[in-house]
Amino acid sequence: MRTMDIIDLAEQNKINRIFLARNKLNFTGAISHLTQHSCGSEPLFLEDSDYLYFLGQLKDCAKKFELDVFALCLMSNHLHLLLRINKVNLPKAMQNLFQSYARYFNKKYSRKGHVFCGAFRQSLCLDDSYALAASIYIHLNPYKAGLAGAEKPYRWSSLNLYVDNMNKETFVRYEYLLRPLAADLENARSIYQRLLSSMLSVEVNISRGGKADLVSFRAKLLKSLRIVIGEEGDIAASKGMLADKEIEAYLEKMEGKQRLRSPQDIKAREFLIKQLRANGYKIGEIAAILGQSRVTISKAFNLTK
Repeated sequence: MRTMDIIDLAEQNKINRIFLARNKLNFTGAISHLTQHSCGSEPLFLEDSDYLYFLGQLKDCAKKFELDVFALCLMSNHLHLLLRINKVNLPKAMQNLFQSYARYFNKKYSRKGHVFCGAFRQSLCLDDSYALAASIYIHLNPYKAGLAGAEKPYRWSSLNLYVDNMNKETFVRYEYLLRPLAADLENARSIYQRLLSSMLSVEVNISRGGKADLVSFRAKLLKSLRIVIGEEGDIAASKGMLADKEIEAYLEKMEGKQRLRSPQDIKAREFLIKQLRANGYKIGEIAAILGQSRVTISKAFNLTK
């Protein structure tokens, strides 16, 4: 289907959302829910510096390619982005973003090969209600996966920008989806949080792109929007996505101190050691790379050679 055909159908209210795995739609003003996954069971992010590096690259990409980022969520082995393109450059922008992160990840963890599992997937939103639904689905991902809750907020998403009344300087344009809910941002955030809470029990996977699922999810969302009253939601505000200045300060440290580029968390170190062992490195060589003694490496990671 040609781009102009799709735009014509949207203007006639005959379609609202399109799911695409291969041939991407790329026209000015297009709002898309994009997903990208790691290869197999491999991780995409292992420690805070990985998430921070990706956020820094996403911010740079948004500026360079004139993207409006509305929502995001970075999970351990996949990610979600909701954005609008203002130039006909979506494939080029995403290639720049994912390739730059893949180079960083492979260098840091001494690995080779693909980091991401093929091309990103695109769900085109041609209706504001579907864009709102996509943002809610994106923010619910960590909760659906059991990674977050009222007492355990999820850090690596844009959720806090939608529910936390403390405004932050950020490249994420959260106001775009909040303003239609209420003129006052505080009220809009209250409505958004209650919508999130009301959708927690809805069993639907927007990323599959099934027409029935999409229609069902959107219908339930709009119903919730109509009946939302003054009840408080039970999703806590995340301590979440850092302000731009915090991201930049961290990345400056990484640039100034090479040691911050090496894995710091135990899980990240284990992954690096696994990659090095697969490439034939001995314990002594691994110890030298990590700046620790051979004995420490052997005991900590149960290595014998």
